[in-house]
Amino acid sequence: MSGWLPAYGTPMGEAARAVLVLAIFYTLVVAVEIWHRRAHPPIEWTRKMVHFGTGLLACAFPWWFDSPWTLLAVAAVGGAPIFVARARGGLQSIFGVERRSFGDVYFPIAIFILFAVGRHTRVFYVVALLTLVVADALAAVLGRAYGKHAYRVTTEHRSLEGSVVFMIVTFLVVHLPLLLATQIDRSACVLMAFQIALLVGSFEAIGTQGSDNLFVPLGAYYLLLKLTGKPLEAIGIQILAQIAILALMLLVSRRTHFFSFSGAIAAHLMLYAAFSLGGPAWIVAPALALTVAMVLEQRRVARMRRPASADHDVAVIFYVSVVAVLLIFADNSFSTMRTASAGLLSLHPFLGPYVGSLAGAIAIVAYLGLESSPGVRRRSPGWRALASGLIGFGVVAPLGLWATRGTGVRVEFATAALLSALALVTFLGLRRAFTRPPGTGWNLRYLALAVLGATLATIPLHLHWIQSGVWARR
Repeated sequence: MSGWLPAYGTPMGEAARAVLVLAIFYTLVVAVEIWHRRAHPPIEWTRKMVHFGTGLLACAFPWWFDSPWTLLAVAAVGGAPIFVARARGGLQSIFGVERRSFGDVYFPIAIFILFAVGRHTRVFYVVALLTLVVADALAAVLGRAYGKHAYRVTTEHRSLEGSVVFMIVTFLVVHLPLLLATQIDRSACVLMAFQIALLVGSFEAIGTQGSDNLFVPLGAYYLLLKLTGKPLEAIGIQILAQIAILALMLLVSRRTHFFSFSGAIAAHLMLYAAFSLGGPAWIVAPALALTVAMVLEQRRVARMRRPASADHDVAVIFYVSVVAVLLIFADNSFSTMRTASAGLLSLHPFLGPYVGSLAGAIAIVAYLGLESSPGVRRRSPGWRALASGLIGFGVVAPLGLWATRGTGVRVEFATAALLSALALVTFLGLRRAFTRPPGTGWNLRYLALAVLGATLATIPLHLHWIQSGVWARR
């Protein structure tokens, strides 16, 4: 291509390649739309054809473009007519699905972010993109054609067969490029491919409304960076730990009917994130929170005198744990920053807010349980708030902090107490200020917003306590 196009990286080179990419993209979209109107193939096929072709085109971007701004301009020029057609009900070959999906929005966002952060590690960029482009397309088509064992993900349905296809294809599209195009040890290539297939396969299994188009490639790229250079033994331990956590959550789902199948997968991802990014001790707090939630649910079901139903799915796990998961990633990222002070790094600065966010979420869950209990609902809201706060904080925080750092947790203990109390108060304030019909899921949204607001309000004070040195630790 360099023989008949302007030089790579020059303004004329960027512009010429942008025009070429737009021409190829529009040719693909028009051809698929003509095929849809004349032959009437299944819309899933035409959607995946555009998805697959665009993804393969995007694999060449690191060799074609030098600047992310060029790609952003291409996305704006190429995407504007597409979104206008969507708003007007056109391009049924892409937008004619019955389910609500934002995959066409998430996909270009994922490509842009992946290009911006990964264009200089070209093999990893291509591998991460192929996990979505190839694996997702084959899983969707084959799962729809041969899927016999369905499971529910909120309002959508997936098949076990499609999920298995996704994991197998992901293993291949990760393993083969790493083996053929990098100097990574062969055994490490196998283990890395297996680990990534298991993790991003879990993301894909619970992704709704096209969100897997964003999380799968970015998650794959993140894992490639994290796993490269790790000893084989460390990768093996991570794989065994994840399999054990997944098996345990599926067993809990089967025995207690607390989770749906997708809820069990989501819970295992949360617990594994705590184990992998924080450390084995970080799994204690979410495990305690999960135990309290199950006990409260069993008591609620017993009062209602009807069989338990597996209604805790992906959405429930997401709203309850999203802030805690973000804090795990923040702590892990902070710990790898070379510019931060060694003393602060060794303390895991987000441990206290992490445990406090879980304690606050369970305190809110406990309040909702007490609110529906005939023997307790006559009590004042203040009494119920105090009781639920003691349940959430008392069960989750002391053992969760002690398991991580022993007795030197006075800062974290104070932070967790403040955060959980503030989260509960904020939740009650949100419900009073913005009433919504019961059973619409707004309690979960208010829960997540309350925990997030309490966390953002508490973290500056927490970091000040750590840096001031007022609280002796050891």
